[in-house]
Amino acid sequence: MPSETTDGVGVRVWDWPVRVVHWAMAVLLVVLVTTATIGGNAMEWHIRAGETMLALVLFRIVWGFTGSRYARFASFVRGPGAVSRYARSLSRPAHELHVGHNPLGGWMVIALLAALLIQAGTGLFSNDDVLAEGPLVRFISKDLSDTISGFHVKNAWVVVALASIHTAAVVYYLVALKENLIAPMLHGSKTLPATKAEGDETPMRHAKAVALFATCAIAVWFVVTRH
Repeated sequence: MPSETTDGVGVRVWDWPVRVVHWAMAVLLVVLVTTATIGGNAMEWHIRAGETMLALVLFRIVWGFTGSRYARFASFVRGPGAVSRYARSLSRPAHELHVGHNPLGGWMVIALLAALLIQAGTGLFSNDDVLAEGPLVRFISKDLSDTISGFHVKNAWVVVALASIHTAAVVYYLVALKENLIAPMLHGSKTLPATKAEGDETPMRHAKAVALFATCAIAVWFVVTRH
């Protein structure tokens, strides 16, 4: 149930799978960038982190259709009109408030998931021309693997750019707009005006979330261990 505070109404927004996946992806992205920069023996960890990232991305996509109210893509993927209207509102003292992702943030989620899916997928077929190679390199020619590897490197910059924009936006909201987007992603609740306090009261099905992630993880394991 929503809880009253002096600043507004506290409502549940983000379920624990969304929060866990969000922070796990953030940690893995740091690991992936660091290990790719170091190279050498660190690439073994890079590959494992990439496979884990793939499982997380697949789970988040599935959860975007089957998860709780504000985890679903239908709740935050908006058309050009809504995006433009929201963007214009940011120049006003009181910008539009949204319970879940705002229209701009919603498309950032889609962009990041797409870029990460491409990055993790191409990583399976990539090689570094030294020792490291993705688990599916053996199924394609060296020339094709080299081409995919080049794309993998270029797309990494897309991922880093998107993550940087996302981080900068969160800081901007916190400092300039006085809207804290970090705390809700930690504890799951937002404090909103009573007129906007439509929290997600759907019972959380923990077993479903665990089963779906296990399925995604097993699917990735099955693919990367093929001989």
